[in-house]
Amino acid sequence: MKNNVVVAIDDVHPEQGWGVEGDVQVQYLENLHHNYGVKFNLFIPSNYHGKYPITKEFVDFWKQYDWIEMSNHGHFHACEQEDIGEMEFVELDYGSAVQRIQNSLDLWESCGYKPKGFRAPGWGVNQQSADAISSYFEWVAGHEEINKGINWGCHFFEGCDGINEPDSLSLYGNTFMFQSHINGTHNDNVWKEENFLHFEKVIEYLLSQYDLQFVTISEIK
Repeated sequence: MKNNVVVAIDDVHPEQGWGVEGDVQVQYLENLHHNYGVKFNLFIPSNYHGKYPITKEFVDFWKQYDWIEMSNHGHFHACEQEDIGEMEFVELDYGSAVQRIQNSLDLWESCGYKPKGFRAPGWGVNQQSADAISSYFEWVAGHEEINKGINWGCHFFEGCDGINEPDSLSLYGNTFMFQSHINGTHNDNVWKEENFLHFEKVIEYLLSQYDLQFVTISEIK
């Protein structure tokens, strides 16, 4: 049996430096695909911080790559409670979560795309918002500790080895699940040159040790 490799990238949105045409991060992804066949799941907030709504131009740019899957990463990637960071779906009850998801999917639909999968901003949810999420998406990608005790009504994928971590290569079933952020100052696993070069070495090591196939999450569901 082949081992899957999934590479997830959070917070991609239509802002310079965060995943638009011409960004160096896009070049890194193109290089990894062309040199090794790597595929990517982009987790995209539909209106990041209420300032950067997705556009048809942005969605069409990513649709041109058949090795990219765009996935939902909440609507605003922000919340009113200051003590929970940007965990948008921690503070929402079922009805509020349904409305937030519907607003997000309406925007996606206007751009000509329907995401199959979801990851909550900050990965945090409560049971009511998880129930709402499960009713809209085929699968959820989360964290085994952050989401501990949550019951999902759809497929749940766990795993979060950072692209920058030198020694953490964990198999979740038969899948290596790598986690990253497109940019930002709050995370170490962003797509900067140092991490890109390190991750190239990780991929080369895995290829030398395992029979691999690079997939998106929907391809292994």
